[in-house]
Amino acid sequence: MEDVFPQGRIGGSRRGHEPNTIGVRGIIICTIALFGTGIAIQAVFGLVMKHFADEEHRLDSLYPSRNAIDVDQFPTPQVQKNPAVDLAGMRAEEQRRVNAYGWVDRKAGIAHIPIERAMDILAKTGLPKVAAPAPVAGVPPRTFIPPGTKREEPKLQTDQPQSKQGQKP
Repeated sequence: MEDVFPQGRIGGSRRGHEPNTIGVRGIIICTIALFGTGIAIQAVFGLVMKHFADEEHRLDSLYPSRNAIDVDQFPTPQVQKNPAVDLAGMRAEEQRRVNAYGWVDRKAGIAHIPIERAMDILAKTGLPKVAAPAPVAGVPPRTFIPPGTKREEPKLQTDQPQSKQGQKP
């Protein structure tokens, strides 16, 4: 009646403590497996890198005009040497164009004038009258898009029960 003991023997094991010796065989097998896995991984990585190196040589032969960059000749980044001077020059050019007369398209007779002069002309004469665009085939007459309106906020529902008088079941 060994099964009645709370620590009954399992599969014929002996009573007592675990052995105090080290199993060298398991350590050796684990070490060999670890080194074998490492060597296999290195071999796979080597083959993959060889494939990429061959691909690079093939691309170089397809596109011989590509310039190879040596390690000591890496190009410097192309940045502005003096951004404040560049910004001031850009603003001066904009102001010169905004405050000057000139042609936009001489053949079509389109010119630009200074902003102050254009505002004076509009203040005296008003906005020009422009004819309505011609109707487009296939579009119903007098079709327009209504202006956008503000959406109504949804009404809050209360948790109070509604009376059911006058409602049909």
